[in-house]
Amino acid sequence: MNAPKQKLLIIKLSSIGDIVHALPFLRTLRAHHPQAHISWMIEERFRELVEHNPDLNEVIPVRIKHWRKNLNAVSWREISAIRQLLKDRKFDWTFDLQGLIKTGVIARMTGASNRAGFHRNNCREKINAWFNNRHSKFVPPGGHVTDLCLSQLSTMGNYPTQAEFPLIITAKDEQAASSFMLENPELKTKPIAGVNPGAGFPTKLWSLERYAQLADRLAGEMGFNILLTWGPGEEDMVRKIAATMKQKSWTAPATTISESIGLYKKLSLFVGSDSGPFHICAALGVPTVSVWGPTHPDRNGAYAKNHRAVYHELPCSFCWKRKCPLGTLECMDKVTVQNVFDATKILASEHIKMLAST
Repeated sequence: MNAPKQKLLIIKLSSIGDIVHALPFLRTLRAHHPQAHISWMIEERFRELVEHNPDLNEVIPVRIKHWRKNLNAVSWREISAIRQLLKDRKFDWTFDLQGLIKTGVIARMTGASNRAGFHRNNCREKINAWFNNRHSKFVPPGGHVTDLCLSQLSTMGNYPTQAEFPLIITAKDEQAASSFMLENPELKTKPIAGVNPGAGFPTKLWSLERYAQLADRLAGEMGFNILLTWGPGEEDMVRKIAATMKQKSWTAPATTISESIGLYKKLSLFVGSDSGPFHICAALGVPTVSVWGPTHPDRNGAYAKNHRAVYHELPCSFCWKRKCPLGTLECMDKVTVQNVFDATKILASEHIKMLAST
């Protein structure tokens, strides 16, 4: 008689970059548990990042952010349904890759006998450790967040890890990008550099004027066509960049996350800050140049090669604050157009050498 399949639950709710950084955990977990039933709990607005991943059996979308702002009868019904689903699944293992109080509560709610979590000093909210009963060893500061996620595998055994970042989309989503390219045939006549000025919070933002100046130099001196990309609430930013530029540029259409992945696949270069689009492009293997200030590229940057991080280190750099404690944003303002352009030239040279050697 065959033994029942193990049921494993990954809890990683948000956001785009954090979810992308957790993909190698899923890839490695599946490689060593090919017959297991693996589920992923994720905020509904980010489900497109994983819902077509072949390593998953199930995606469990939740709306925790919405529920916290809209506690009403509908929300309570949704919460009750999720609680019942978790109980019915009878998970054997949970892996809390977020390290928050709310994700610890979710892990405990499943009733799983094995609840893996980070060492207390690696949790974003230390109380999280109370809800989990199997903890990975302490990971010293300075490492990458992908390695932090992978450290939880040690609670099951000593597994060789697989640093793969699969982002799978449907043919329909690919077609949305292809249609845009067909509608803009001149855009394809040169390598395309994507420029994205957005970020998750204000301290990560670089000057729109500098993005415009950089885009002009990428077009005029390096021969790129410029595609300005944007996310929700950022369209005015790219319009201002386009209006300030002297060279021609194209503005991406409104897209879903999956459609944006299809569009980013068309790029030969991406320039931006610590943002969702940056993490998507890095996962896709697109050469990236990124501007950093409050967050650290060694921890949150691109995991693989073919990337350049640009920052001007100050005594207060890498504070991780959403609002600059000094009120200056000096760490971002000290990064010049020339700094980023020089990094782009170095990256392009390295990329050409790499292609020649393959």
